[in-house]
Amino acid sequence: MVGTVISKKYSTYSILSDGVIYNASIRGTLKFKGHVYVGDEVSFTDSNYIIESVFPRHSLLKRPEISNVDQIVLVFSLVEPDFSYFLAFKYLTYANYNEIPAIIVLSKSDKDDKQVGEIKEIFNKLNIPTYVTSSKTSEGIEEVKTLLKGKKSVFVGQSGVGKSSLLNAINFNYDREIGEYSEALGRGKHKTKEVVLLPFENGYIADTPGFSSLDLNLSKLEIAHYFPGFEKLYLSCFYSNCLHQKEKDCKILLAVKEGIIPSIAYENYLKLLLEGDKY
Repeated sequence: MVGTVISKKYSTYSILSDGVIYNASIRGTLKFKGHVYVGDEVSFTDSNYIIESVFPRHSLLKRPEISNVDQIVLVFSLVEPDFSYFLAFKYLTYANYNEIPAIIVLSKSDKDDKQVGEIKEIFNKLNIPTYVTSSKTSEGIEEVKTLLKGKKSVFVGQSGVGKSSLLNAINFNYDREIGEYSEALGRGKHKTKEVVLLPFENGYIADTPGFSSLDLNLSKLEIAHYFPGFEKLYLSCFYSNCLHQKEKDCKILLAVKEGIIPSIAYENYLKLLLEGDKY
């Protein structure tokens, strides 16, 4: 039998096959060959439900742990927690490094829409699709639904940004448990505990646990290559190992000077570069 791993709990894998969910384990020999991820297409026995093999993947994320993703939906709230350019650029760099298209969804527009124009303008300059939603007023929900049809999308964001509320607005049958935002802690309280694939319009939506931080584990040179807006321009720099700071004939610095790359993007690039490992 063949199916898609839609969730994992300890050593049990839930597999969706022809509309039926099976709980399976993995064959002993497979344990030594590698990890089985949510999102994997697998073959499994139809008697005792044991996963025998994993089909080749076209993409893989280590955080959150999921495979075969077509797009990453980065969910950021406008308030509670406040929108963070640094976190947005950090995750966009992560998406570029993994060669997975990313879109930005801004939630909670009913609470504060003053920043929306500026945020959209900045990311539109970098050709990053940006959408505005409100789970309370239903603003932007139908638009987001259209983006998800026929694709395997993973929702990623801080705890408390409204991922679960957004999923419930997309399909009330999901009934995802909604976390709270703690003003005292300045962050959301975790509700989603594991990666779960939810079927949607000939595709899947992956709900994931919220995060409070992310370590990219990239070198400075990788950050210089994969930072949003840099992916093609860096190839034209005079030096192949250009870090876009003071180097001769740097195309990134020129693009910043000419306003092609927003200054706020470059400022956050310099901050992110400080977190990069050496060459």
